[in-house]
Amino acid sequence: MIRLMAISLASSMLALACSTTGPPREELARAAIAVGTAEDAGAQSHASAEWARARQKLDEAQAATASKEYVRARRLAEQAFVDAELAAAISRSEVAMQHARELRESIETLHDETRDGGPSPEAM
Repeated sequence: MIRLMAISLASSMLALACSTTGPPREELARAAIAVGTAEDAGAQSHASAEWARARQKLDEAQAATASKEYVRARRLAEQAFVDAELAAAISRSEVAMQHARELRESIETLHDETRDGGPSPEAM
């Protein structure tokens, strides 16, 4: 019984080891999608350093995969994913803060107009 459990455990560990040493297709796909999402969120202009780092790591991961350096490729793809997620979050935050500033300015303008008795003739 113990021998059977040991063989089962060993075969499970071997299967796990084999599954993590192949090409990191899923990790590369996730990283590529995250980089594209960050780009769509405006990260190139709002979080350019983070976006560039994600793009570079994705490129390096693809090159490592082509060289069959799968462990390195997987690590780089995971890092690219995290960097891209950070870039997208920074970009979304910057855009939200800009919208908040614009909204605050509009509210202040409306407040000034109502306090002064309405819009100025030049504004009409």
